[in-house]
Amino acid sequence: MDRRAFLRRLILGTVGTSRAAGALGLLLLLFASACATIHPSYRDQRFVILSSGDFTPEDVQRVREQLEVGLRALERYIGAAAPSKFPIVVNLWSGSGVSHSYHGRGPIELFWVKEVRSPIIHELAHVVAGYTASNGHWTQEGFASYMQDEYGEDRAFPTGKLAHALVKVLSEEATLLPMEYVMRDRNRQTYFGTRTPWKRWLAYTQSTSLCRYLIEQYGKDRSFALYDAPVERVDFEKQFGRTASVLLDEWLTYVRTLPIDTAEAHAYFAQMKRLRGR
Repeated sequence: MDRRAFLRRLILGTVGTSRAAGALGLLLLLFASACATIHPSYRDQRFVILSSGDFTPEDVQRVREQLEVGLRALERYIGAAAPSKFPIVVNLWSGSGVSHSYHGRGPIELFWVKEVRSPIIHELAHVVAGYTASNGHWTQEGFASYMQDEYGEDRAFPTGKLAHALVKVLSEEATLLPMEYVMRDRNRQTYFGTRTPWKRWLAYTQSTSLCRYLIEQYGKDRSFALYDAPVERVDFEKQFGRTASVLLDEWLTYVRTLPIDTAEAHAYFAQMKRLRGR
């Protein structure tokens, strides 16, 4: 078992335990981290930040501040986070890996920290708000990216704070995925999986824009009622006064007619095409 796998198993055994067991697990975690060249950089009752590589105290402080910003923002949407969610373990990694949080089960694995392109609040949202992959992905990924774009300082994957502009470009380039099918995807089988990187980026981007639209047009309470629910169980007419099909048409019409400069989004789109083999 490699170092990361060992740490992950140890951390997963620590998060979500009782306070006494969690404290013991945390001590074991810090001991194991020292042995694995992952250094305990910050800890309190809510967050444990471990770093591997040449991260400075300033890097760690920035991540901690972003976690605090994200947690405060998330609690305005979902209420106070359950005590069982804490402590949340965050591992900082050098290099260009894919940040993730094991579908919200933790720990949070962050890359691109030094580049200020790390999805810190995005991954925090998965852990705090919850994530049921068998229910789909569009609300979980869309909401997490919305929170990152809206409250985070990092310009992170997938949208880099350009969600609506990117969907406007995708529409112009005729590369939009059928959103009704994106909303039905389960367990990353079709659009959200890493084996289809181009479709994955499109699905993430469209979901982010749609979630932003719903929150901005209908409010966070009505929009968050959809969160982590299978789309087939959502009564769109009761929630929004229109069918899902009409709602999607209105979203795209709204984005297509936005009077925004898309130059930066066009450049981002070209970069994603190059990086994702299109």
